[in-house]
Amino acid sequence: MKNSLKSSPTSVSFQREGSAVISITFSALSAMRDFARRSRDVECGGILVGHNKGRDIEVVAASDPGPRAKQSAAHFLRDTEYCREFLARSYRDAGADYVGEWHSHVVNLRQLSAGDLTTLAGIFIDPDYDFVSFAIVLVVVEEADLELLVYVAEISRKRFRRRIAVTELYRGRFPEPASGVSDRDGL
Repeated sequence: MKNSLKSSPTSVSFQREGSAVISITFSALSAMRDFARRSRDVECGGILVGHNKGRDIEVVAASDPGPRAKQSAAHFLRDTEYCREFLARSYRDAGADYVGEWHSHVVNLRQLSAGDLTTLAGIFIDPDYDFVSFAIVLVVVEEADLELLVYVAEISRKRFRRRIAVTELYRGRFPEPASGVSDRDGL
């Protein structure tokens, strides 16, 4: 299956053939990159806010971990109250809702961990949420380099079974804005 990346002056869209599209503003990507750079020895992360458009997700902002986050080299737990306030402000100011999570790995683990997948399953089975798709962004920090991994989790219904399918949409450097006219409408 082919992965595609489309860049505009304000955002970049990631998709794998047949999957939902995850669009992320460059300001949200920049925030994640800056938080991860400042937190080279311990994991960090936060929530992603934006808009669900059917299966597709538009990420407009990323929170930082918050002052009461629990962080170590192999574990991260965001400050829930802080992120709840970030979400409330985002919703009030821009109608942006909770659409995903992001975090960093500072050990050489270039994939979602078992703990990451358990957290994701918990989000999908929580009756307070009704996600069709969910964005997951991982930033791998290794000395001077940062690697961006973008995933989409989607509910798959096959023969009366409800399954969570996690698809890697992108793995590589942080993309840069395209110059010129936006190609966003071409998705």
